Amino acid sequence: MRKGLHIALCSVLLTLATALQAETSREFRANHHVGIDAAFSLLSLPFPAAKGVALNLNLSDQWQLGLSYMNSGFEVNFSKLKLAGFKERHAGLLVRRFFGNSFNLSGGYVYRTNEVYLDPDVYGFPLTEQGVRSEAYTHMAQFSIANHWQQGPWTLAVDWLTLVVPVSGEVTRSSAELAEEEQRDNVRQAEDVLTWYPNMAVSTLRLGYMF
Repeated sequence: MRKGLHIALCSVLLTLATALQAETSREFRANHHVGIDAAFSLLSLPFPAAKGVALNLNLSDQWQLGLSYMNSGFEVNFSKLKLAGFKERHAGLLVRRFFGNSFNLSGGYVYRTNEVYLDPDVYGFPLTEQGVRSEAYTHMAQFSIANHWQQGPWTLAVDWLTLVVPVSGEVTRSSAELAEEEQRDNVRQAEDVLTWYPNMAVSTLRLGYMF
């Protein structure tokens, strides 16, 4: 009997705490207008450990406008030579809609840039100090599902799922000119992949401060 009462009491207290927290978070967003977040996503694809920052503007307790920046990639270096590597950067303009205290959906525009260093042996070139480089940009649409909790001025958030889908893009620096003439089409086809692959992130953690 006592065990049942304890469980019931804990359930009531948890419900009350949740209700109080919901009211506090909504009121805080309504009365404060600017927030800064740091973000990290270990489970990001195609390359893990994406990290970045965001500047958020509260339009109301339900609507938020955000400017975001994320980057990820890897490099393999030998001495001063960049033998292989990939750098990816995202700059986004996003609109977030809150439903209640913390649950929210967001969507918007992302401009992605890629910088790829390839081992010259891939194309049969002799090794040079510059190596082989390709660059591209992509216009993308982003969608995410998240919870953002407010504890006073501190923001703790989890973007449970983020999808970034390419809409259009272009290779701005090609390595095809360095290849043999019969190989150039193959090189260009390989570089076109840079503009059309999607991005996904699971459980992106955010820690921020709201002024």
